[in-house]
Amino acid sequence: MKALKYIIPVLLLLVSCKAETSRQDIHAVESLDDLAGFKVAASAGSSYDLMLSDIPGVDVVRIGVGELLLAVEKDMADFTLMDQTQAQMANLESRGLEIRMSGIMKSTASAGFRLGDTRLCNEFNEFLAEFRQSGEYDRWDSLWRSDCDSMAEALIRRPRPQGDRTIRVGITDNIYPYIFIKDGSLTGMEVDVMEHFCSSAGIVPEYIAQEFTTLIPALNSGKIDVILSHMRVTAERSRQVLFSAPYIEGGGALICRSGASVMPEKAGIWQRLKDSIDRNLIRENRWQLLVEGLWRTIIISVLSVLVGTMIGILLCMVRMSRSRPVANTSKVVIDLVRGIPILVLLMIMCYVVFASSRIPALWIAVFSFGLYYGAYFCEIFRTGMMGVSPGQWEAGAALGLRKFQTFRLIVLPQALVRIIPVFKGDVIALIKGTSIVGYVAVMDLTRAGDLIRSRTMDAFFPLIIVTIAYFFLSRLAGRGLDALNRKVTPKGKAV
Repeated sequence: MKALKYIIPVLLLLVSCKAETSRQDIHAVESLDDLAGFKVAASAGSSYDLMLSDIPGVDVVRIGVGELLLAVEKDMADFTLMDQTQAQMANLESRGLEIRMSGIMKSTASAGFRLGDTRLCNEFNEFLAEFRQSGEYDRWDSLWRSDCDSMAEALIRRPRPQGDRTIRVGITDNIYPYIFIKDGSLTGMEVDVMEHFCSSAGIVPEYIAQEFTTLIPALNSGKIDVILSHMRVTAERSRQVLFSAPYIEGGGALICRSGASVMPEKAGIWQRLKDSIDRNLIRENRWQLLVEGLWRTIIISVLSVLVGTMIGILLCMVRMSRSRPVANTSKVVIDLVRGIPILVLLMIMCYVVFASSRIPALWIAVFSFGLYYGAYFCEIFRTGMMGVSPGQWEAGAALGLRKFQTFRLIVLPQALVRIIPVFKGDVIALIKGTSIVGYVAVMDLTRAGDLIRSRTMDAFFPLIIVTIAYFFLSRLAGRGLDALNRKVTPKGKAV
């Protein structure tokens, strides 16, 4: 034990020396091969992710687009590799960051179509060729890169395309300046390209926002008709996607912490709070995203509880059947559903079971959560029913009550006293579990927070707002079930 007082200071010294050496080595990186041994953040599933995976010794940190700069700023990664245009518009100097290398992996962005959909792909290519030949493309590209915000506002005010056809466009809506949310509306360079194309072709675009990694599965399963998400052409993607001609050209930038430490003068706590509210809620009406996300979360939670309760009751009835094969079959179904992670079940329902349907993702999410938690509710209901003495049924018969009357007036009230406290825990778990529905293109509370973070690069305030919202939703649901429990519990008996 005495040796610890010598060992611990030595370990702390070694760690601090290693950290300082790492900082010096960061600024000695001259090529991508020098990245071996460093942590490099990249958007999950992006071409930069694939490229870094081929460099020996690189520790790739796979995160969302909106967290790339934040990862370097908060020392979660030594570098990040991202689009050069995005980096140039990110005001890196004020955040203590700099572009270490630029022009990495010269690449192009193309629209992605299903392999057999050559007609739509050819239409898009013909539009791009005419767009370039007329000289309009160069003017368009220059205006967006020089004054992105003005172009974004002009696109929002422009009338939407009209036509007799509709195409579903899969996007990732947090890639500034290509696709992003401003004043509650979708805008950006790539959205502008699609709007021009749809206007010329008489097509109405329906934008479906989802995670980048789910775009290709959504395309191949028929959930969307085209991918428009700054996707670069790779050999592996080309085997699954029919790519158009490129509509944006560019390259990557390697970003690290700058040599000069940036220590802005700290404002008072109230001023910082005021700035955070303005940046994350007031500016560009970002509070609307949270309100919309909160409403969607409430809808999914309430409907999922109702669907799950009905499924749970049905499974409970089958599970308590006197027929052994029927009861065992239901047990297998319940164990199978409960043994699958809810995210995996949600993805299976969206991209496999209901892949060819036009059912909105929100209703698929409601059914998935209802099915998953219905399996848990079933066991809760069964346990509560089995906790009621069989003699209660006999007492009802002795009083001349029919079987349903006995269940409603005698058995059910006693079962509810046992069911509700356990049921409450699973309902709260369901509400918190809905935070994953963003994977299937549903704009919920968590997704709204992600969109705000992707624009403000502020991790703390949006996450705190989302945390508080989930806390109050869970608290409200818990209070409601507690009130119901007090109502069904006999007076004088502990709840």
